[in-house]
Amino acid sequence: MKPKITVRGLDFYYGLNKALSDITLDIEPNNITALIGPSGCGKSTFLRCLNRMNDTIAGTRVEGRVMLDEENIYDPASDIVELRQRVGLVFQKPNPFPQSVFDNVAFGPRVLGMHRERSLDGMVEKALRQAVLWGEVRDNLKRSALSLSLGEQQRLCIARTLAVSPEVILMDEPCSALDPIATLQIEEVMQTLRSSYTIVIVTHNMQQAARVSDRTGFFWLGEMVEFDETPKVFTRPANSLTEEYVSGRVG
Repeated sequence: MKPKITVRGLDFYYGLNKALSDITLDIEPNNITALIGPSGCGKSTFLRCLNRMNDTIAGTRVEGRVMLDEENIYDPASDIVELRQRVGLVFQKPNPFPQSVFDNVAFGPRVLGMHRERSLDGMVEKALRQAVLWGEVRDNLKRSALSLSLGEQQRLCIARTLAVSPEVILMDEPCSALDPIATLQIEEVMQTLRSSYTIVIVTHNMQQAARVSDRTGFFWLGEMVEFDETPKVFTRPANSLTEEYVSGRVG
């Protein structure tokens, strides 16, 4: 099976500061890939490289290749709007729009004109069901999204991403602001989605990485120290620094 995303020799710069150095890995389709490491090690920067969200930051520069289905997303001819539809991003803190639940989920399909081809009501319901939120909101889709709990807001943001039919879902510490119950709900959503989507998650919670992911990459000071199947990374790491980090002795 071909990788969904192939990264080769990726370097990333904020101005003159090199934030990522020679990152190389394959992200398999219909897998959950976790990225772990201490704060400031480059995990989130790398995640945003996968849908060119770093392009919005002045003075940044990328070298190397990021291939989505064997097409270089950094090719000058690449359509960034299409890329971000195919590779969605769920942020660390829930960021619902100050609109209704329905309008939040319908936003992307409306902007992209997808509702002209399919029922908008059906698209919203499908996304909310996939995000395991339909049961809580089905009776009042006109309620303000800001009235939802934090965990519900984050699932709404996942539904908003799903509504535009992405192929890859990036999640940047999606549970860091949530309580344990809401965290488990998000993890259950991820497990449900893995059969249809490729998921990449940044997390500081090593127990979470061990619970939900198929493969784990360990970042340290802008480099990827180790990338392998999750059980191996956590129980039989090849690098001594990985062992020290996952055991809590450093980091």
